[in-house]
Amino acid sequence: MIKSRLKLAVKIFLIALIAAMFCIVVYVFVCNIRGKVAKIGGYSVMKVITGSMEPSIHVGDYVLVKEVDTDTLKVGDVITFYSDDPQIKDMPNSHRIIAINPDGSFTVKGDANPKADEYTVKPDRVVGKYSGKIWLFRFIGSFASSRKLLMILFILPTVGICIYEARSLIKIVRGTDEEGDDEQTQITREEKKSDKQTAQEKKERLIREAIEKEKEKLRQADADKLNESEVVDSESGKDNEA
Repeated sequence: MIKSRLKLAVKIFLIALIAAMFCIVVYVFVCNIRGKVAKIGGYSVMKVITGSMEPSIHVGDYVLVKEVDTDTLKVGDVITFYSDDPQIKDMPNSHRIIAINPDGSFTVKGDANPKADEYTVKPDRVVGKYSGKIWLFRFIGSFASSRKLLMILFILPTVGICIYEARSLIKIVRGTDEEGDDEQTQITREEKKSDKQTAQEKKERLIREAIEKEKEKLRQADADKLNESEVVDSESGKDNEA
């Protein structure tokens, strides 16, 4: 019982883990298609679409960004922020801090760019600090475009649900047949049991009849002996009279 419950708990945990991972992947790709930053807890995930941070960060990389207190940022940190550049207004961008200005804003520059960004980054525009790359998303995204992959991610669960429903239907049908077989088996067992009881009762009846016959024989034998004794006594009495 404990072992079966443990297996069930592990199975539920794995299903929940896979479902959670699936939801995260879908969420990240949806945000990527919309040009938004995918936020998960205190972290964010974004896809790099330009080569401004080459060779540190490549085009197509998915970077993990951690929320951070902007007061702790320093020169050399790579930050993700919403740009104030009119050409990419409010779009997420990742550059390296090369200076911290007196007003608290940051001057940033792409590693591959010849000069610093024209627009500084205000603290309230900072998404977080670059923490590393997530190779899993790049690997998944390498098979197809984000839109095609997103379609696949929706199609696969649908197919899975259809298969599950089909298996459930088959189980129901089989269960009905098995119930019928079980009923037939039960009837057969009851018939065998009834036949067995009948045979046992017949045997017991024959035994009782045999016992009764033996008793009758014994009674008859006793009666014969009694009659013989009476005859002998009678004859003996006659002789005495003579």
